[in-house]
Amino acid sequence: MNMKTYAPNYYSKFKCIADRCSHSCCVGWEIYIDSKTADKYNKTGGKLGEKLKKSIIFDEDGASFKLCENERCPFLSEKGLCDIIIEKGDGYLCEICREHPRFYNFFSDRTEMGLGLSCEEAARIILSFDEKAELVVTKEDNLPEETLTDLEKYITDKRCEIITLLQDRTKPIDKRVEAVLGLCDISFPCITFAEWHDIFSKLEVLDKSWLNVLSVLDKREKSPSIPETAFEQLIVYFVYRHTPLSEDVGDFADRVAFACLGYKIIKAICEGTENCNFDVFCEVCRMYSSEIEYSEENTASLIDIFKKYRKNF
Repeated sequence: MNMKTYAPNYYSKFKCIADRCSHSCCVGWEIYIDSKTADKYNKTGGKLGEKLKKSIIFDEDGASFKLCENERCPFLSEKGLCDIIIEKGDGYLCEICREHPRFYNFFSDRTEMGLGLSCEEAARIILSFDEKAELVVTKEDNLPEETLTDLEKYITDKRCEIITLLQDRTKPIDKRVEAVLGLCDISFPCITFAEWHDIFSKLEVLDKSWLNVLSVLDKREKSPSIPETAFEQLIVYFVYRHTPLSEDVGDFADRVAFACLGYKIIKAICEGTENCNFDVFCEVCRMYSSEIEYSEENTASLIDIFKKYRKNF
């Protein structure tokens, strides 16, 4: 059989909204340039080529764009559009710009891809999707698929069980999450939301306004007016994205706990936020993703809490 690429059934709905985006991925992020594109940029002529050469810096990590004032990409125009795309098309972008907000996970028999919640448009699409998220084939390569390893088979089989539980809409979402924890034999650490606030506040911070969002963690008041399907899509996304990275069975359980933590923290923030509606919910999810998911250090620190707790329990 040929190697296939899969994506969630909402994936095809995504298209970058460019200048209509309130949180451009061209601002505030380090933009690394893959070696193939860096070589292409070095050979580019004309005014664009001159600007490219002046705007790229090289260090031990490779090539990256030299950000301007307010950490803006030097090719982000005042209108919020990319000068490289305008002049050369999106095929001329470096890999990280071309692929964002997509992510990929690789198995022996297939590739899985998805959209990251750090993009506001991706977050809106994922969290507003009414149908149950499921994987569909988006591409088939003329390459033979290999047999899954024992760990890969465990991950995919267990993940399928978990997502089935999470998508059981006959039960409240909190009951579904508890069922998942029980299925994976996970005992959550006895940490209060006030203590989680302290833990999250000590992690690496990308945007200082995140600290203000976190400040309501221990001020939970009432259930926000957000559909349960939105919370379902949120935790299914976390499980889908993070469990394939598991190094062993124990690590799989820790990553499921990490997914459940994301759900619990975001839900608690929404419960402590006045007039929390769907738009606010999407923004909280976007910020959580940017601050936690897109920081390997922060993700590892939180997973390590569950790892240590599991070993000491």
